[in-house]
Amino acid sequence: MTMDNKSSAGRWRRHLPYLLLLIAGTIILMVLALLQHRALGTGYDLGIFSQVVWNLAHGRIWQTTLVFETYGYYDHFEPILTLLVPLYWLQPDVRMLLLVQALALALGSLPIYLYAYVRLGRVSIALLLAAAYLIFPALHNANLYDFHEVAFLPLLLGFALYGLLRGQRRVLFVSLALALLVKEDVAVTALAFGVYIALLRPAGFRRRDGVLIAALALAWMVLVLNVFYPALTRGMPYPFVARRYSWLAETPAEALEVLLTRPWQVLPELLSPPKLLFLVRLFGPLLFLPLLGWPVIGLALPILFYLMLSSYEPQWSVRSYYNPPLLPILFFALVETLHWLQRRGLGRRAVSGLVAAILVAVSVAYVLDAPGPGGRRYYPDRFRVTAEDQAAYDLLATIPDDASVSAPWHLLPHLSHREQVYPLLARPADPPSFLLHYDGGVMPGPPEFPYAMPDGWPPVYHEYAAAAVEGPYRLQTLQRSVPLTPLPTPEPAPEPLALAAYGWLDGADAAQPPVVAPGEAVRLMLAWRRTGALDRPYVLFVHLLDPQTGQAGAAPRLVAQNDHEPGDGRYPTTQWDTWTRPWIVLDEQRLVVPTDTEPGVYQVWAGAYDRETLQRIDLGGPGQTLVLVGELAVR
Repeated sequence: MTMDNKSSAGRWRRHLPYLLLLIAGTIILMVLALLQHRALGTGYDLGIFSQVVWNLAHGRIWQTTLVFETYGYYDHFEPILTLLVPLYWLQPDVRMLLLVQALALALGSLPIYLYAYVRLGRVSIALLLAAAYLIFPALHNANLYDFHEVAFLPLLLGFALYGLLRGQRRVLFVSLALALLVKEDVAVTALAFGVYIALLRPAGFRRRDGVLIAALALAWMVLVLNVFYPALTRGMPYPFVARRYSWLAETPAEALEVLLTRPWQVLPELLSPPKLLFLVRLFGPLLFLPLLGWPVIGLALPILFYLMLSSYEPQWSVRSYYNPPLLPILFFALVETLHWLQRRGLGRRAVSGLVAAILVAVSVAYVLDAPGPGGRRYYPDRFRVTAEDQAAYDLLATIPDDASVSAPWHLLPHLSHREQVYPLLARPADPPSFLLHYDGGVMPGPPEFPYAMPDGWPPVYHEYAAAAVEGPYRLQTLQRSVPLTPLPTPEPAPEPLALAAYGWLDGADAAQPPVVAPGEAVRLMLAWRRTGALDRPYVLFVHLLDPQTGQAGAAPRLVAQNDHEPGDGRYPTTQWDTWTRPWIVLDEQRLVVPTDTEPGVYQVWAGAYDRETLQRIDLGGPGQTLVLVGELAVR
């Protein structure tokens, strides 16, 4: 062996401990993700990504039925997902996404290790910093938060930082270009890189490089929001600015005006206790040392500002999936701080001790905030298949692979390789063949609205029959579809609810009430349209009135009545104003005719009242709190 070969082999052996650390960290992340998925611990987001990639593999571009608002199309612009399509050609398995995510997150330690080694000059220090990254709580929380495309960013932004700080233009440009393909809002980070270069002109770069990067980032942002995104979603405007930053202003342009002209108005929001605690949990494990790593830490400010301005809590929580893009910036800034301390005379032994203290602090943070083994938030059932989980698997096995299904959020990833799969809160016009319900208690995610519908016309009620029951899970099959009879909406429309349509469920014709005998019950389906903010609990009711007793101005006699909150209290109107915002919710009323009712024709009226104040809603104009939905004949 020549001297050059011996030298090369020695360099590789020097980095063998990091390679072993990387392999161990990757295996741990993969195993935890797979075990959690097997125990039905994954949910809605994983189902969306899996169906999108599965559809791409079958030639259906950016299609998904799981994002109800976009009419069958994906609601993000993430071209990086196309790179996963060959994996689905080889093995169409949702677990492939979890394996890719774990590997991508673990590889985020590679640029950190390389930069720490060349900047600080010691393999041991670089190894400790890589270990701190691999046990960082935000990393483990992101790994167990379904699958998300931002898992690619620690690796890509890490190498972008490596190229920036080492003067390697090609590494920077390629890494940033790939990062822009990950998600539409990465343009904000690319813009920060451009401004950094334009203002500071780091070694190996010219000011015009920064101007070019900033201009391309802005152009990319404009193209995505105004061309690519509307084209993919068939004209739907980008919704996330309005959803998460509406507290600033009604439109993105007005929000930008507030930020530029009245920035002091956002300080109370940014300095609120929950968001300050987020910063402590993010910087605390690194002993706040990245804050000294100027100007590198400045690259994190636009991302932090973007996240903390949001009203959507997961964007500023170390227990969500939004933090991985911040991690490479934090660790590179930490390396810069350590290098600065070295230049100020801090010896290698002292630096090594400081890095060891950081690793201890990160380990403590792991115990406090991470969900894996050894963490305070770890519980074995999260990773173990229980009898309840097995019941779900038994029912899932009975559903044909090509059948359309509506299911709870935690089962969607296991049903995602089909053209039509829906969350239970969705009610598409083309009804799914199967409904799979969970009756075992409260599940994570938004409330399920089994009768929520899009703002279509006329509303249709899809009736299902019981098919099988396993443990707390209940499988139903489509029995029939019942078009409801529309009712005219008064002008102006009553608020916050209007009765939109009705249908009788016990006769041959849903538009006509059946003939009933005393003592029998009749079922009536009512379609309620949301016309305003539903911040009050409303009770929906029906009255059976005898019109013959309402002569000479007297009130008709009340023969029978029924009232309840929607879904017998499971779907109160205060939950209709979620981010899903169902425009129409169906409510089934069961009216029992008293046994002593005399034969004749009676009227059925519907209405709603505030549960707390008992005040009725005006449904048909001033003083008109009832809507006639038909005449019921008693034989």
